[in-house]
Amino acid sequence: MQTGVLISFSVANKNNHAKINRFCREFYGYKDKSNKGKYTYTREGFLTKYPHIKVQRGLIITRMEDAESIIQILSKYDADIFMREVILLHSDIQKLNEKLNEHNEQYRKKDTNTDIF
Repeated sequence: MQTGVLISFSVANKNNHAKINRFCREFYGYKDKSNKGKYTYTREGFLTKYPHIKVQRGLIITRMEDAESIIQILSKYDADIFMREVILLHSDIQKLNEKLNEHNEQYRKKDTNTDIF
């Protein structure tokens, strides 16, 4: 059996809207549009680096080894945090592995696209 971590968090109780928006952009990432929507850029967030399953707002499942890093950034925004070790279903393990593979492929492509002069 493989275990993971269920992390429940809320940043809304202790922060104003500006700080909540800053948190969401830093944590989840966002789409940036320029020239009246002609160009769209995807800005990656902190959570993009880690394989995770977003269950619902403020509730994610991640690997045990990634939990500490995620907890640190949540603590930076004074989030109310509840964390529990859970046994992952086979489907959860597959989703986490798919996201990990996507992440690794994406960064491999970025590394090969750099030109060295």
